[in-house]
Amino acid sequence: MAKLSGQITVTAVGKIKAKHWRAAQDEYLKRLSRYTTINLVEVKDAVGRGQPDAAAMAREGEALLKASTNARRRIALTPTGKLLDSRAFARFVQKEVEEYGRIAFLIGGPLGFSPDVLDQCPVQISLSPLTFTHELARVILLEQLYRAATIVAGEKYHK
Repeated sequence: MAKLSGQITVTAVGKIKAKHWRAAQDEYLKRLSRYTTINLVEVKDAVGRGQPDAAAMAREGEALLKASTNARRRIALTPTGKLLDSRAFARFVQKEVEEYGRIAFLIGGPLGFSPDVLDQCPVQISLSPLTFTHELARVILLEQLYRAATIVAGEKYHK
């Protein structure tokens, strides 16, 4: 079985509160651990804490960058990022892991990313032209990472 020989970190703003999304997240993290080293790092949501949106976005951005310092490549999930189908995403993830070893996917909060974060992410991808809550986006990303791992391994899940 081919594996994604490297480390993938999902760095996200906020915690998943709903039990069903948390259960889905945990299931995909468990499944992914068969194929690669996978980590989830949650940083504190700064929105609504008595500060302007720009300051909250900057604070979240600092936390995301600090939490992903171990990664040799940061990839931001943005609405305007590159759209990939599942097979292309699998090739993308395999290439990034092979080239950089430790990669991090960054998921912003409701306000998105500060310019500082985007400056540190040479690649931006989009999960869809649709808008998702950050909880759902996290689950979709984890499912697509698992799907990518099965594609790389030549398994049948992706069909």
